[in-house]
Amino acid sequence: SPFSSRLRASLCDAWSADLVDRQIPMTAKIDPLKVLASDADIAGWQNEGLPADRVSTENASVLVSCSRWPLMIDPQQQGVRWIKQRIGEELVAIQVTM
Repeated sequence: SPFSSRLRASLCDAWSADLVDRQIPMTAKIDPLKVLASDADIAGWQNEGLPADRVSTENASVLVSCSRWPLMIDPQQQGVRWIKQRIGEELVAIQVTM
């Protein structure tokens, strides 16, 4: 993922601070992953072959919450394997190499 866990945490901190500055009500110390996915969802994804690390789980939570397929940058092909297991082999993955 081009967004490391450190960058993701930094973005969440910045967004939270911005909400506070704008006096927009929000739950303190909210975890976006807990908003987008339940423990049962996460366990199901892991049973489908999703790696158990947090970044993969965050990516999956965004992927299943989108109304369209997002661009997946997946050099290790872990996400592609998981999504093919989840959706089926009819999914076409385009690989760009330079």
